[in-house]
This record gives sequence, structure tokens and C-alpha cells, in this order.
Amino acid sequence: MRFVFAVPALASAFLIALGPAAAQEWRSTGRGEGARAFFAKGGRPAGVQVACLSGGRLEITAAGNGARFPADRPVTLVLSVDGTAFSGEARVEPEAAGGGSRFVRVAEAGEAATLLAALKRGRGVEVSSPAGFMRLPLAGSGRALGALAPSCAGP
Repeated sequence: MRFVFAVPALASAFLIALGPAAAQEWRSTGRGEGARAFFAKGGRPAGVQVACLSGGRLEITAAGNGARFPADRPVTLVLSVDGTAFSGEARVEPEAAGGGSRFVRVAEAGEAATLLAALKRGRGVEVSSPAGFMRLPLAGSGRALGALAPSCAGP
């Protein structure tokens, strides 16, 4: 009888201990031009980042998969928020930590406002790049992206 109780208790203790380290959430940092919001996993940026640029533009950066892609040709980066696609040409850059490539797209002011509003209110986003695709939840994105409002276009 004690064994039946001990296994669930140990499993619960393990999950509680993992809680903060395994957390997935949207965060924001910075002020003014260069302020950014990003999806974080285990406290570190993971997946996609949105940064403010001058003129109400947004810079969207999608992480790669560790592979290197040629930087001499344009690629397409697509963010699909609850089934509505925002697609555009992106450039390939080396990942900051080295090793692979990431994909960077600039959304002009008109599209930026629409995209920002969709990300703030959406339930999920699918990010597609030459490295593949990832699905991320948007729970908490409203607050993180809302912190960018003084610097970025959009509602």
C-alpha cells in the first residue's frame, strides 16, 4: 500500500522541482528601438523573437535547427497565427552562439501592426523556415508584446 502512494508522491516532487527550469513563456526586454519580446524555454530565448525597429517596423528572428544555410540567397519565413499566414523574404544570419543559421525578416509598418495584433491575441503560432517548422503557444504573448507598444507599431 505504501508503494502505491510513494510513486505518485515522487513523481509530483520531481515535476515540482522541474517547474521553473522547464517553464515555457513569453518575455520582453529593453526599451525603445531594439526592445524585444521572445518565446523562452527554461529561461532562455527559444524559437522566435520580435524586435522593434524605427518607423514602426518589426524584426522577426526565427531560430534554426543547428544546420548552416547559405547567406547569399533570400529565403522565406512564414508566421502562421491561428491559421492566418504572414509571409515574407528573410535573410540568413549565423546564430549568435555559432554553429547554425537563423532567419531574420523585417515587416514594414502596415504589416507589422497587423502581425503584432495577431500575435498578441492569438492562441498559437507556427513558424516555418528552411530549417523546418515549430509550433509555439501564444499564452502570455499579449503582455510581453504589449510591453513593446511604446516602441512598436500596432494596437
